[in-house]
Amino acid sequence: MLYTLKEDKDSGELHLFETTTDANNNTCTPKRKSICKKMIEKNKKKNIFECRSEAKARIECASIGRRVCGNCVSHLYTSY
Repeated sequence: MLYTLKEDKDSGELHLFETTTDANNNTCTPKRKSICKKMIEKNKKKNIFECRSEAKARIECASIGRRVCGNCVSHLYTSY
């Protein structure tokens, strides 16, 4: 699974979106709603990062800190 981090244009909070790529890995396409379901893709102000692996997304979110939605980022640490 790949992840994209987006800034909400209303709240400024950052939310993670699960993301897929096309067959040639040229285009990243995020799901319509964030992992926590509290942000829709079209409400973004900007992308902070795109198409990161779970490990890289975890590192980048940790370096950003509290602006990242806790519910979204907790998804990177769960194991089923």
